[in-house]
Amino acid sequence: MNTVNRVVLVIALLGLMALLTAIFILPHLIFTNVGQWMMNVGRYFNTIQPAWRFVLGLLLALIVDAGILLLIFLEVRPGGRRFIRVQQVTGGMAAISTESIAQQLTYRLDPIPGVLKVAPRVAAKRDKVRAVVDVEVAAGSDVPDLATELMEVVKTVLADSLGLQVYGQPEVRIKVAASPTPVVKKPQPVKERPAPEEPRQPPPELPVEVPPPQEWAGPPPLPVDEER
Repeated sequence: MNTVNRVVLVIALLGLMALLTAIFILPHLIFTNVGQWMMNVGRYFNTIQPAWRFVLGLLLALIVDAGILLLIFLEVRPGGRRFIRVQQVTGGMAAISTESIAQQLTYRLDPIPGVLKVAPRVAAKRDKVRAVVDVEVAAGSDVPDLATELMEVVKTVLADSLGLQVYGQPEVRIKVAASPTPVVKKPQPVKERPAPEEPRQPPPELPVEVPPPQEWAGPPPLPVDEER
C-alpha cells in the first residue's frame, strides 16, 4: 500500500500544481469559465425529474463512498507479522523474521536431488509459523518419496534448527517439470562405397596362322628325249 500511496500523492500534487499555476496566471478566465460551466450543469440537473435526480445522486454517492472506505481500510488495516517468536529460548525473548525463515527453507531444500526450484511462503499464526512451499521437481521424479522428504526437511528446519512452533502440518505443493522433447536426429546420408575394381583381364591373344605343311611330291621327273 505504501507504493500506491506514493503514486496517488505524486499525481495529486502534480495536478494541484498545474491547477494553481493556471489560476494564478489567468484567474479571470479560469473563474469565469468554471462559473459558466457550473451554471450549465445546474441548469441541466434542473431539467431532470426529481425522482431520477435523487436516484442518480444516491448511486454516485454510494460508489464514491465505497471507494473511499476501501482506501481507508487498506491504509489502516494491520499488516502481516514480519517476526515470529522463537520458543526454545531461555532468559529472554527472541524473534526471527519471516524472510529469514523462507531463506533457510530455500537453503535446505534446494540441494535435494530432483528439486529444480523452491518458493517458500511463511506466515505467522499467533506465535506459530505456517509454511507453504512450492517446489518444482524434475520429470521422472518419485513424487511420493520426494514429497515425504521435503516435508521432513521443512519440519526439521522450523522446529529443530529455528526453534519455532509449527502451525498444523507444512504444506508442499509440487509441480513436475515438463519432459524434455527428444531431439530426432535426421539420418545422415550413407556414402556409397565405390565398387571394387575387377582385375583387368589381358586381351585374348590372336591365333598365329601356321602355314599348312607341304607334302613331299617326290623327285622331279626325268627329262624327255626331245629335251635331251
